[in-house]
Amino acid sequence: MNIPQSIENMLKTLHDAGYAAYLVGGCVRDALLGLVPHDYDIATNAVPDEIIGLFGKKHCTFYGRAFGTVGVRQGGFAEITTFRTEGDYRDCRHPGVVKFADHVEEDLARRDFTCNAIAYDPRTGLLDPYHGADDLKNGILRAVGVPTARFREDALRIMRGMRFAAKFGMKPDMLTDAAMHACAYRLRQISAERVMTELCGMLTGKYIKEVLLAYPDVLGEWIPEILPCIAFSQHSTHHDHTVWEHTARAVGDAEPLLPVRMTLLLHDIAKPCCYRQDESGGHFKQHADRGAEMADSILHRLRCDNHLREQVVSLIRLHRGIPQDMPEVRRITGQIGAEGYRMLLMVLKADGGAKRSGVPESQEGIIHAEKLFQECRDRKLCCTIRELAVNGHDVAALGLQGKAIGAALHSVLEEVICDRLPNEKEAILRYLMRK
Repeated sequence: MNIPQSIENMLKTLHDAGYAAYLVGGCVRDALLGLVPHDYDIATNAVPDEIIGLFGKKHCTFYGRAFGTVGVRQGGFAEITTFRTEGDYRDCRHPGVVKFADHVEEDLARRDFTCNAIAYDPRTGLLDPYHGADDLKNGILRAVGVPTARFREDALRIMRGMRFAAKFGMKPDMLTDAAMHACAYRLRQISAERVMTELCGMLTGKYIKEVLLAYPDVLGEWIPEILPCIAFSQHSTHHDHTVWEHTARAVGDAEPLLPVRMTLLLHDIAKPCCYRQDESGGHFKQHADRGAEMADSILHRLRCDNHLREQVVSLIRLHRGIPQDMPEVRRITGQIGAEGYRMLLMVLKADGGAKRSGVPESQEGIIHAEKLFQECRDRKLCCTIRELAVNGHDVAALGLQGKAIGAALHSVLEEVICDRLPNEKEAILRYLMRK
């Protein structure tokens, strides 16, 4: 491993004091995958008081005996944790008892997957009792020990496994895969915040399509609205996939931006409840508006932060069609901003690409919408009330009060957007005086 000097110095400090010390977990896994680790974890037989004594209180943050972890900042940062074993898990997430251990092998035995149960000592190399390096090389995700036992201890490990599969393209082995499905119901006891963190992590993964197709039942434990989509045929000339297959394809084909992929995960969530059929086929009228309402509820349930939730809800509501003219482009840009408009086109592009044969006419429409947006930006066209040549004080000076001021500004904005009124102060004031 190519270890930063600051981390090497921490290992050396522990070794020179007579303690065992290993890099463990994600930093070892990432290095074996040829990736640059973003953080470093060290496991040692030194207990927290001894760690603090070696590095000094001013460099240490002690997270408590329940964790046995000390954050050490000396040049770089690492979390140094005492070898430990764990008793029975009381809530599908936290062990009832944590005990310090003497040997690293005991510590590795409690970990979730073989790819995370590898230790590295620069002096002696890899310690890999569960053949995690081979599993990484072969793209296999395998639980340490008995998979059902690992997931009964901590159900969040199921979603962590899905995140690894989405990010690294690892495929769970047969026993691990079966246990992930069988133990999925235990995710109901995990906090929404933890589930949301793992969901966000997996959604931006390169292999998310395969994960969504393989584990909709697992996601359905927290998002049951997904379940009716799984085998729902769309009976449409535009679609040759079920709602869920289309969703998975759209998410996987989209740019790996969290708001875009979260939008696509939920963009057709209302189709089963909005479905109607006539002689021309299946229809999903109002599914964008209904889907926005359902997405808002789902993301509230998952304790999603307000900014992301509002972005996703707006994008779902607007995904009903491709902007076709400049006034529409300006209205949408005024609602969700330039960044939001760009993300909307990403959503529409992935949505259209996941339909039957990519629906080429939709891709042509997106190219046109991109050109209109660029023209709007180049010409610095007015899209919001803030960009009008008048403000509330100007309108109030004409004698309007309260809500009438806002209504007048919205009326002016629509006239300007439709090019029926120039965005010039005198012209706007004359328009308002005539009304």
